[in-house]
Amino acid sequence: MVDVSHLFPGADGVVYLNTATMALGNVRTAAAVNSALDEWQHGSFDWARAEAAGESLRAAVAALLGQDASTVALVTGASGAAGTVAAQLPPARAKQNVVVPTREFSSNFLPWRGLRNRGYELRLVDDVDGVLDADAFAAAVDNETTVVATSLVHSHSGFRVDVDALKSIATDADAWLVLDASQALGSFSVATDGIAALFSCSHKWLLGQRGIGYLYVNPSLIEPFEPITPGWKATEAPGSGFYGPNLDLADRASKLDASTPWFDAIANLEGLRIIEEVGIEAIAAHNRSLVDRLEDGGIAIPFAEQQRSSILSLDVPNPEQTSANLASQNVVAAVRGGRLRISFHLYNTIDDADTVISSIE
Repeated sequence: MVDVSHLFPGADGVVYLNTATMALGNVRTAAAVNSALDEWQHGSFDWARAEAAGESLRAAVAALLGQDASTVALVTGASGAAGTVAAQLPPARAKQNVVVPTREFSSNFLPWRGLRNRGYELRLVDDVDGVLDADAFAAAVDNETTVVATSLVHSHSGFRVDVDALKSIATDADAWLVLDASQALGSFSVATDGIAALFSCSHKWLLGQRGIGYLYVNPSLIEPFEPITPGWKATEAPGSGFYGPNLDLADRASKLDASTPWFDAIANLEGLRIIEEVGIEAIAAHNRSLVDRLEDGGIAIPFAEQQRSSILSLDVPNPEQTSANLASQNVVAAVRGGRLRISFHLYNTIDDADTVISSIE
C-alpha cells in the first residue's frame, strides 16, 4: 500500500484505533480548512469554489459506489439520510411493517421507529453475540414488509451483514433494502446493485470531518422521491436562480440535497482524494492484514472471515478500565456494547496491532 505516514503526523505520537468514532486528521484536510478560514477572515472566501468542492465530493462518493453522480445526494449526515428515505413512505396499510436490528445505531433506528406514527409495525431482529444472521431477518420479513434497514457494518460489534442474502430477502418481499454504510464506505468496496438506498457520514473511513452525509438512491426511485427540506440546492440549476416563482426541482438525487457546508466540503474533498490515491482495494487488504495480525497474536476474532470488518469488538475484563489503561499509553480506543472496540484504517501499522496484542494479553 502507498505510504501515507507523512499525511498523518498524529500517528507518530498516538496509536489511534478509533476511526469508528472519527478519523484521524490529516495534513491536507487541516491545510485546506485553515486556508479557507483565513480567506473567510480576510474577506476573500470564494463560495463558488466551495460549491464546486461539494460537486467533486458527490462524484467521488459515487465513484466509490460504482455509480453515477446523479444518484448521490449531499445531506446532513446519516440520520438526515435515513430520515429522508423514511419520509417517503405513505401512511401504512394494515399489517405493513419495517424490519430493523434491535441494536441498530440510533441514526438508522429512530427514523424507522418514528414510522409507527404512520401505522407501521416495527419488527426487531436480535443479534446473537453480535451475529445478525440472514435467517433472523428472513423470519421477521413477510409480504407486508416495506423496508429492511440495517447497518452494513455494525458499530458496536464490527459485524458485517450478508448483503446478498438481505437483497434476496428484501426482493422476495418487494421491500426496500436500506443500508447505513457509515462504518464501511472507505474501508472496503461497497456495492449498491439491488439496494434501494445507502448512506454514509463523512467523518469515519472517508477521512473527512463531521458535517456532510452522502445518500445514494436507486435510479428507479429518484423520480418519486420528494425532498423533505428543499432549499436552493434542490433546484434544477442551483445558482442560476435563487428566487421564485419559477424554480424546478432537479431530476437527480441532488434534489434531496441539504445546503452544502462550505468549509466541510473543502475539507472532506481532501480526505476522499487520499482514498482515491491509495485505492479502496489496497485499503481493504491493509486493514484485513491488521485484523489477521491480531488473530495470529492469539486474540480471538469473533466472526467468520466474510463477517469481519475493520472494527473489532473484544471481550476483555473490565473494558472501561482497559480503555483507560490504553489511553495512559497513548492508545486511543473505545468501549461499545460492554466490549473494547478498536478500529483500523490506512494510517495504522503492524506495530499498532502488536501494541494491542501486548496490551491486552
